[in-house]
Amino acid sequence: MFGGGDEKKKARRLSHPRDLRVGDIVKFRYVDQSDVSGKEFEVSLINTYMYGNLCYPELILKDRSSNIIYMMVEEEDGEEYLALSKKVGKTQLDEIIGQSQLDAVLQRGTGTRVTIKVKPVGLEEWLTEKYTESDDNIKGSFVKGDARYLSNEDVNRRENFSSYTLVDKSDKYALEIEVYEAGQIELSATVYHEIEEIEEMWPGKASDLNG
Repeated sequence: MFGGGDEKKKARRLSHPRDLRVGDIVKFRYVDQSDVSGKEFEVSLINTYMYGNLCYPELILKDRSSNIIYMMVEEEDGEEYLALSKKVGKTQLDEIIGQSQLDAVLQRGTGTRVTIKVKPVGLEEWLTEKYTESDDNIKGSFVKGDARYLSNEDVNRRENFSSYTLVDKSDKYALEIEVYEAGQIELSATVYHEIEEIEEMWPGKASDLNG
């Protein structure tokens, strides 16, 4: 799955992570997260987050051991950067921040401060000690699949949510909470990196066949 990089690079040039498609391979430089550092991942799936008319593809990356991370390209003040995330289940959400802190975040208004109670195994390098809420009750929607290539009918099958973002004082770590209309709550432990932390990208065989 991960071999033949030199041959694949001739088929389709990837100059930006937005060029990645399902089946492509991405290799990271050495970063603080050891389960990402220096490793190769295959793009196994692409879903989409939508905020108004803006679409943000979310790439689901899988390594040789089937470990999964999530990657998005985000932008602020004209600067692009990578948001690498791990999804956290409801049980771990309670373990990490607890119900009382979650309730405080979900109340209207920014500035709520959260202290991490426990760093579960596998998330030690993805979490820091303290966060402050920076974005409150932002309306968005989730679409299964890459909305850039889906029909309007598929895009309309969206799941609506409200999002809450907390960041640490260095603006390197974030907690992203999504509350869906159906009632489920999802938490992502996110770390921001420069795009240059991607060392190399090359097309996979499946993406070559698709053009």
